Amino acid sequence: MFSFFHPRPVIDARPVAEQAVRQAQPGLPALTATGAATHRPSCSRPPIRFTVDYGLREYIAVVQEHLSTVLTERGLAHKRQSFGLQLTLALLIPPVFFLKRWRIGRCRFEINGQRLTRRSRGGVLIVPWQEVVVLHAYSGAYLVSTPKGAMPLPYRCFSANERLHFEAWTAGIRTA
Repeated sequence: MFSFFHPRPVIDARPVAEQAVRQAQPGLPALTATGAATHRPSCSRPPIRFTVDYGLREYIAVVQEHLSTVLTERGLAHKRQSFGLQLTLALLIPPVFFLKRWRIGRCRFEINGQRLTRRSRGGVLIVPWQEVVVLHAYSGAYLVSTPKGAMPLPYRCFSANERLHFEAWTAGIRTA
């Protein structure tokens, strides 16, 4: 016990098992301020589940589109990005991408009417929709921005019906 060579406990944040529970009946209707019953969309739709391995090309596309959006919001956007900026991005983005991919790995998402849950090598991240600052819809992915960072959700992971559900769940979030 007091030796330097004793085995150390293995700490693994991944869940041992997962259980999916389906609700037999939809939830009770919610009441609005006027007292009229309205059906909450989150009660009647099953959660969206998918696993994603990000690719370098889609990551670069999201970063470039997001950079254009940020520059436009700050009034710094020009008709095209300068050569120096493009060169900097070409040299900076790949190492950052591979570092993130090594640190986070494959991501499993579960999205429902209340929250977005991401399970990865880095642990479990639960983001309630109230904490999402902005939802960006770019050409290849949604970018969910929170105060702590952003997560891309590629369109290739959603069916057409799932995209409609996702957009209904996130209808109250500011889009850019």
